[in-house]
Amino acid sequence: MAGAVDLVGVRQDGREIASADVPGWRLVYFGYTHCPDICPISLQSMAQALDALGSIGERMTPVFVTVDPQRDTPDVLAEYVSSFHPRMIGLTPHPEQLPALAKAWRVKYARVELKDGNSYAVDHTAAIFLVDPAGTVIGRYPHDLDGSGLAERIRASMLAR
Repeated sequence: MAGAVDLVGVRQDGREIASADVPGWRLVYFGYTHCPDICPISLQSMAQALDALGSIGERMTPVFVTVDPQRDTPDVLAEYVSSFHPRMIGLTPHPEQLPALAKAWRVKYARVELKDGNSYAVDHTAAIFLVDPAGTVIGRYPHDLDGSGLAERIRASMLAR
């Protein structure tokens, strides 16, 4: 990804996000709260990696961006992200912001109607992004790394700078 990427939408506390809300290093993941397994496992790995990184992890802010703004309101995200990490920010982009945000981050998502006719899932890119203080993505990691594996990859990305 070339250049800085930004975050837009409403935080879990109901305020529009501003760039000053997420200073320093960030770990960013795009997903949705109704995701049955990949999203919760990825967010747990992010939390474990932050703990494993010690003082480095303390300087990072974990951010969960929903690709399902219809269901994932700020209130829903507030409860969801609090179960993973106390500093995690939940972000609900406005529906009209999501396509441009996803394009900037090179994230794909698609609503998939379920056979029961009453619900849907959202297929989405499952990657964890490391963003430096200037807003540049310097690492993109697979969702299936455990916490210690993710911490090692983050450390290597930071040392390579």
